[in-house]
Amino acid sequence: MQLLSVVLFLTVVGLVIVGVAKLRQDNLLTGWELIGWAFVPLAILLGFTVHTTCGVTTTRRTPCKNDAYGFLFGCTGYGHWLEKFLVRLGFQKESPQQVQRRQPEGAQAFTYQPATQSQPIRVTVQDSARTICGFWFGLISVVVAVAQTIIAVAIH
Repeated sequence: MQLLSVVLFLTVVGLVIVGVAKLRQDNLLTGWELIGWAFVPLAILLGFTVHTTCGVTTTRRTPCKNDAYGFLFGCTGYGHWLEKFLVRLGFQKESPQQVQRRQPEGAQAFTYQPATQSQPIRVTVQDSARTICGFWFGLISVVVAVAQTIIAVAIH
């Protein structure tokens, strides 16, 4: 993933440099098109490949420190991958109910307690300025890349 991140970053830089060079040569359509295409690898870089930590709040009320790739998804362990994505997009406010820890059979004979109603745990993501900016910049990059592609196809 680290090599892919470097390749995507260099692709973004290369496309922007060539696009600016085309703009300086008064080739406006090609220049802006190349700069627009630079948003595609930038969106992939920020959304899927840049190395970061998960950041989903665990049951201990601390942020998950597992490795994750991209600002869009969480780590693959503990089901954080999809939960963080849904929370980021605003589709999910709470996580599914957690399974209660099973008590050994001997403990139930001595201490009877009625089953408590388990409440769903609210999924939150511990964000820093870096993760918030990275997420929104990646999302904006996707929108700009799609719009640029539609405009380029319509003009040609």
